[in-house]
Amino acid sequence: MQLLVHTDGEVPVVALAGALDQVLDNLVDNALDVAPTGSTLEIGVQPSVGLDVTDRVVLTVRDHGPGLGPEERQRATDRFWRGPSSAPSGTGLGLAIVDRLVRTGGGEVELCEPAEGTGLEVRVLLLPAR
Repeated sequence: MQLLVHTDGEVPVVALAGALDQVLDNLVDNALDVAPTGSTLEIGVQPSVGLDVTDRVVLTVRDHGPGLGPEERQRATDRFWRGPSSAPSGTGLGLAIVDRLVRTGGGEVELCEPAEGTGLEVRVLLLPAR
């Protein structure tokens, strides 16, 4: 497994204490469970661009596994829902926890089909700390 991390240095965000640790832990764990051996796991942070209140810091975790279809992406943050490629030991709570932690801190979670190739791209949109 190759890990690529893209960031432009320190990017402060609004989040509950300890929440980002749990968010990243769950997202990376899920990605590792479905990613094929020898594939790449990509993590990126894109800072907000301006001072507009709609700007968000975007944290992305992208795997190159089988991905999820549109209906599966809509259900994936439901508690106890498990995708067809889920690890047998999974509980179906990881993305539900991620969604709850992020929303409690004022952010959003988007599950997206990557622009090219296979896999799943999870975008966590966070409020920038100003």
